[in-house]
Amino acid sequence: MTRVTLVLNEHGATSETFQRTLARTLADGGYDVTVHALRGPVPADPSPHPRVRATTASVGGTHRLAQARAALAGGVGEVAHVARLARQHFGWTDRAARAVADAAPLLATRPDIIHVGFSGIGVALEDVWPLAGDVPLVTSCRGSAELVQPLLDPARGPALGRFFARTTVVHVVAQAVGDAVVALGADPDRVRVVRPAVDLARWPVRIAPDRSGPLRLVSVGRLVPAKGLDDLLAAVAALRASGVDATLTVIGDGPHRDALLLRTDRSGLAGAVELVGSRTPDEVAAALAEAHLLVSPSWSEGINNGVLEAMASGVPVVSTAVGGMGEVITDGVDGWLVGAGRPDELAAAIGRAWADPAQLDAVAANGRARIEAEFGLTRQSAEWLAIYGGLSGGATQVHEESTS
Repeated sequence: MTRVTLVLNEHGATSETFQRTLARTLADGGYDVTVHALRGPVPADPSPHPRVRATTASVGGTHRLAQARAALAGGVGEVAHVARLARQHFGWTDRAARAVADAAPLLATRPDIIHVGFSGIGVALEDVWPLAGDVPLVTSCRGSAELVQPLLDPARGPALGRFFARTTVVHVVAQAVGDAVVALGADPDRVRVVRPAVDLARWPVRIAPDRSGPLRLVSVGRLVPAKGLDDLLAAVAALRASGVDATLTVIGDGPHRDALLLRTDRSGLAGAVELVGSRTPDEVAAALAEAHLLVSPSWSEGINNGVLEAMASGVPVVSTAVGGMGEVITDGVDGWLVGAGRPDELAAAIGRAWADPAQLDAVAANGRARIEAEFGLTRQSAEWLAIYGGLSGGATQVHEESTS
């Protein structure tokens, strides 16, 4: 049975939902799956699937203990083999020791295929990959690390390029992200688009709320500047100044929270805008059930999962036309698209949608139909299993090599 190791940042983090779904998909497809986190404790019950297990590189928070754990899990001989490779690549250096400490716990899972959950992890573990032999390497690119980070850090683009050169398959969530990774150096023949998916049973169509009271807007996402929430606050202020009684609930947390609270107060929106912090999926669903519109004002996105969930729930969406959002929404048909960084366009689109109840209902229905047709789990699972089917026949087993 082919063994797949999925490498994540931390077990149980909200951002790892996609990888947990992938683990179940692969296990259902007959693969033996290990979910390997770089930090944090191993969950008591990582998955109800018997072919999914969990490991972690962080034991007691030190590399030495991580390496000791790997020796126990994979055998002293395997760790010694990895150490010899590290010395060949990096000499008798601290760099070689760190590479062994990072590689040994991962390779102790005895992978036939390694799937790196985010390209940023691939960059962080750059010295591990020369020690992994010919094991096929898959990575997932979800947008921010490829569209934003290279602009903020001049060294990130070349580092991503080196990582992509080692990968067998570069998974992207949208063609727009695919174009970005090719520009960074990925081989276009190795790029595969598998878009995010929604569990339609988990997000049933809600009963549209009545129009009594204020226009209720909701936005879901991490509170960072790239999410464009300053623009959304400006749009809400403009709507209220024009006579539209608009309110906004922001779901999510992050380092930009205090700045947004201050802007809310200074803009006279304290009674109309509420930042409620992180919420469970059930609580997000409850908020969507009461909303008239979901707004995604981001400056950069791969594909926004919150938008997909809103559309699946029958909530009309106004989004900026960034990244892969134009691959999800056809403007005026199953949502509305506006320019990024244009709060005036954002306010105008929201105002037009609210002023036309018939179109609002039609867009909501079309949005659900779009998700059913193109963003369901069945399609995503089939695409993943097709990719992995192509990899399985050529998987090189590093655990067999290491015994030589």
